Amino acid sequence: MAPASEDGNLYPRSAGRQSRSASTVARLVTLLKEARKSANLHTEIKGSIEGEGMLRTLCVVATLQFLALTSAWACTGQVGAVIFQDTFADDSGGWDTTPPWSTVQPPVYVIAGDANNSGYNALNLTFNATDGDYCMDFILPPAIAANNQMYAGILFWATDYNNMMSAQLASDGGVWLQKKASGNWSTIFDVPKSPAFVSGANAVNSLRVTALAGVITVYLNGTQIKSVRAQEPTNPGLSFGMYAGADAVSANAPKVQIKSYSVTAGK
Repeated sequence: MAPASEDGNLYPRSAGRQSRSASTVARLVTLLKEARKSANLHTEIKGSIEGEGMLRTLCVVATLQFLALTSAWACTGQVGAVIFQDTFADDSGGWDTTPPWSTVQPPVYVIAGDANNSGYNALNLTFNATDGDYCMDFILPPAIAANNQMYAGILFWATDYNNMMSAQLASDGGVWLQKKASGNWSTIFDVPKSPAFVSGANAVNSLRVTALAGVITVYLNGTQIKSVRAQEPTNPGLSFGMYAGADAVSANAPKVQIKSYSVTAGK
C-alpha cells in the first residue's frame, strides 16, 4: 500500500478513445490537400505514374504527421469539453513543482523519491474541476523490491494536500482508490494485479477516473476496474493533480515519467 503523506506534498521517511480536437483534424486535412496538390503538380511534369507514387508517399507522410500530433494523448474514452491538457512540452502547466523531487523535463513530468522522501504529490495551481473525466499516461518503473512497490496516481476532489481522493496504480498491477481527510488516509478499494496492467521498464499505462454525479469509476488502459458511489464535495474550487512514489524510501528510487495529463467535463 502506498504510504500516507504526513506533511504537504512530500511523502516523508515516517510515512475510451479521446475525441480528436478540431484543430488536429483540420491539420490532417491540410496535410492531405498539400500532398494531393504536390502530386498533381508532379504529374503534370513527370507523368501520371510518378505523380501517383508521389501522392502515395506524401499521404503516408501526412498520416505519420497526424499520428505524431495525436499520439501524445493515449487516454481512451474521455468525453465532454476539455478543461485542461498538458503534454509537458514546457513548464507552463501550472503544476506545483518542488525540485529535485518533481520537475518538468520536456516532454515529461518527472517525480523521484530519495533517501528522505518516498514520493510526491503535485496539485495543479491554476485549474479547477469537480465533476470531471481525469486521465494520465505515464511510465511506471518496476518495483524497487518485492516489499517496495512503485505507484503513480491521479489526485482529484482536492481542497488541499490534506483532503483529497486518489486513484493509484502499483507496479505489480494493483489499482487503488483512497480518500484522505484531515491528513488521514483510508482505502476505499484495492483491486490486485489487474490484467489490464502493461508491465515493463518503459511500458506506458493509462489511468483514468470519472467523477460524475456522485459516482467514481476507475479505468486502467481503457478497462473499467470498479465504480463506487461517493458524496461529492460542494466546494467549487476543488483541485486535481498527480502522485508518484514508493512504499518506502530508497536512495536510488527510479523515476516515474508522466507523459500527459488531461481533464474533460465527462458529459
